Amino acid sequence: MRRQRLQAARQRREATRQARAQARYERARSWHERRQHSVLYLGQGVSGGLQHSDNQPERLARWQLPQPANPQQLAQLMGVSVAELRFLAYDRAVARVSHYRSFDLPKKSGGLRRISAPMPRLKRLQYWLLDNILSKVPVHDAAHGFRPGRSICSNAQPHVGKAVVINLDLQDFFPSIAYPRIKGVFRALGYSEQLASIMGLLCTQRPTQAVQLDGQTYHIATGARHLPQGAPSSPALTNILCRRLDRRLHGMAAKLGFAYTRYADDLSFSADAPAQHLVGKLLWRARQIIADEGFTLHPDKLHVMRSARRQQVTGLVVNAKPSIDRSTFKRFRATVFQVEKDGPQGKSWNGNDNVLDALLGYAHFLHMVDPQRGQPWLQRVQALRVAAQAPAQSQPSPEPQQILELESAAKASQAGRGRSAFRRASAQGQAPWAHWWQPAQPPAPVLEPTEAQRQAQRQAQRRQQAQAALPTAAQPQRQGALEPQQPPEEAQHASQRNPRMLLEQTLALLVLLFMLRKPSLLLLGLLIHLAYHLLHRSSWWLFLPLLLASLLVPF
Repeated sequence: MRRQRLQAARQRREATRQARAQARYERARSWHERRQHSVLYLGQGVSGGLQHSDNQPERLARWQLPQPANPQQLAQLMGVSVAELRFLAYDRAVARVSHYRSFDLPKKSGGLRRISAPMPRLKRLQYWLLDNILSKVPVHDAAHGFRPGRSICSNAQPHVGKAVVINLDLQDFFPSIAYPRIKGVFRALGYSEQLASIMGLLCTQRPTQAVQLDGQTYHIATGARHLPQGAPSSPALTNILCRRLDRRLHGMAAKLGFAYTRYADDLSFSADAPAQHLVGKLLWRARQIIADEGFTLHPDKLHVMRSARRQQVTGLVVNAKPSIDRSTFKRFRATVFQVEKDGPQGKSWNGNDNVLDALLGYAHFLHMVDPQRGQPWLQRVQALRVAAQAPAQSQPSPEPQQILELESAAKASQAGRGRSAFRRASAQGQAPWAHWWQPAQPPAPVLEPTEAQRQAQRQAQRRQQAQAALPTAAQPQRQGALEPQQPPEEAQHASQRNPRMLLEQTLALLVLLFMLRKPSLLLLGLLIHLAYHLLHRSSWWLFLPLLLASLLVPF
């Protein structure tokens, strides 16, 4: 009775263990399946709205924006997995991988400008957001930066020939735009809290500092997430974010008789003579509006320029027509003459030692501002580049028109490569390169056996190994299609013949040993008989009567 109770208790405990293991497996499987199509957590402080997944279709339909219902559909449109989308959007205070490559560029006014260029995997998703969402949203007509068909020339044109020109600059323009404002842009477009959080995280960066520890590099966060200067999606986001700022400043300026334009963080106002006495009122109102919109004016970059002095807007002189600075053009002309005379060795332009490329860039800029004036200089600089790339003692330099044709052909041959091809593939949700590495999917959970199940498995394995170790003759014949099965009667006769055959062999061996009448041979025969039957795992008990007979029978 006691043994039965113990056995029943052990069975109940085993059933409880198996039920708990099954419950753990079901929870792990459910979590694994949810992670395959949803994003539940993206870091501390940014995951609060990930449970709200209701879009506003009427808002999204205004500009025919994509309408993914959940992160899985968004990842499919982008051409990535949910795991990769989660990895690129996750906000980490300490990370071993950085999605940005940061470097500093010198400013014209002095100091350094921090540039954060996204790595290809993140840039791919930012291009998708830019071409499929951000570029479809209309912005204010006063915005001229980073828009197709607009440039610094179109930004300067409304201010040509004015009695007064005012330039303002927004301080720390990109770093001052924090993650909540970028998330709010996508929410205002009609996306759910969940998708807006993911898109906002993809378009923002947390400033970090690289630290070396035990041979590993860790990126430690040093501030809050903000808009990075250098990401392809950042300029379009600033134009969308500044729509209300542009609308308010444009309306205020129009009431006072001023024209208003904005190129990124450069704000420009201008007016004719009747309104130039209202400069103070305009500046006071502009400060109020800018502060109310969450920006700060740079205290050292406020310029009020009258018609009696040189007036500049985004680097162009606008007194009579958009033109470049005269002193800068004289330096450019002198540098071109020196390169034509002595060659490019030892020359530089604006601190750039690659003088030919730097001069070519400025020549294109001059041609954009004033095509008639810049065309001859562009041809001369292009001729210098061709001459520098040609080997010594080569043929005479080609004509400028031939140079333009050669460069046009070279550009046409590269149309399907480089950055444009990367952007097109990213916008279509395709891998930019043929051998684009894909991260491995996380393994599915498995049901863990209990200790009793593992012990039973081990015993079954040992039995299989022991069966496999038997000789072929000793193994039971497997039933299959290749060998016919024995009838039950034949199998029974075969099993009955085995003990009889062993007994006959044993008696024959005993008679033979008695005939020899040698105890040593008798003992050796008995040992051989014992070893043979032990090796073949057959009945060895006949060894005992043989040994007893050898001891009792006299020789």
